[in-house]
Amino acid sequence: MGGPARSRGGPFTFDGLALIPVSLSAEEVAEYYEGFSNDTIWPLYHDVIAPPQFHREWWDAYVRVNRRFAEAAARATASGGTVWVHDYQLQLVPRMLRELRPNVTIGYFHHIPFPAHGLYAQLPWRDQVLEGLLGADVIGFQRAQDATYFLAAVRRRLRYEVKASTVALPDGRTPLVKGFPISIDTAPYREMAQRPDILARAAEIREGLGGPKKILLGVDRLDYTKGIRHRIKAYGELLDQGRISVEDVTFVQVASPSRERVDAYMQLRDEIELSVARINGDHDTTGHTAIRYLHQGFPREEMVALYLAADVMLVTALRDGMNLVAKEYVATRGTTAACWCSASSPAPPMSCAGPCA
Repeated sequence: MGGPARSRGGPFTFDGLALIPVSLSAEEVAEYYEGFSNDTIWPLYHDVIAPPQFHREWWDAYVRVNRRFAEAAARATASGGTVWVHDYQLQLVPRMLRELRPNVTIGYFHHIPFPAHGLYAQLPWRDQVLEGLLGADVIGFQRAQDATYFLAAVRRRLRYEVKASTVALPDGRTPLVKGFPISIDTAPYREMAQRPDILARAAEIREGLGGPKKILLGVDRLDYTKGIRHRIKAYGELLDQGRISVEDVTFVQVASPSRERVDAYMQLRDEIELSVARINGDHDTTGHTAIRYLHQGFPREEMVALYLAADVMLVTALRDGMNLVAKEYVATRGTTAACWCSASSPAPPMSCAGPCA
């Protein structure tokens, strides 16, 4: 689930997939999605980088919406079918679905970290969430460490027997709990990295940023777990200390909008934009900018051009699962590096297999 489903229409087909909307009211979006999912679970599961908020009405909305998803899946799944449940917004669905449809196979994949027990124990509804997840036959995490933390919580909180990667449940089931690292489809990135129009756009980006200078690039959702504030501060300190200069280095930070109605995210945006303004005010010249801050999303082709234009990719998350931006950058650089040439920069700043064109 990439975001709240708001449609009130019936089933429809999109891009070859049959979709069944699960409608949420504005109040449920506020309490279930922006509240419990993204202001309770998200910060708690990311090592309490920001303080999680605990509100019973948020939990009640979370239970109510999870039940609605479980009921929709129960109606749509054939006898003996398989249901995949995705991510922290739907942690109660596996058990709810199993109670409704014990004859289906249920898989769950958790796309964010799972915290150590000392942090997880802060959640007032910790046992209910564990029981919800254990309704699945397979529970997948991005990393083996997250699976270990989950199994430790199950053993300590619920007192179920844990053997290797399985849990022995009172009903006789033995769910499998493992890390299944995810990746990206690298082929489209490799192909786009060789397209003449994207190579031309990458050269245009470099020229627009000052040609021969080194380009540092950060690409993240605007989220406090991504370390954007710390990254900008570190870059500013390098400028303050004279270890780099805006004539030689520029930093491009793409921060795509995220959860803009959650207080913590509104505050984060204000803090980052103030830091960028201060650093640029202190170090910009009439011809050079210290930080190009882009609070917007871009199509994939533009992102590949940015990846090709950059000399350094900065991935500095404070707490992350599997960072796919890093994989995208590496995928675009898997081919022969492009050679950027201009009148002001006859020698390319990047390694090339051949001479500049």
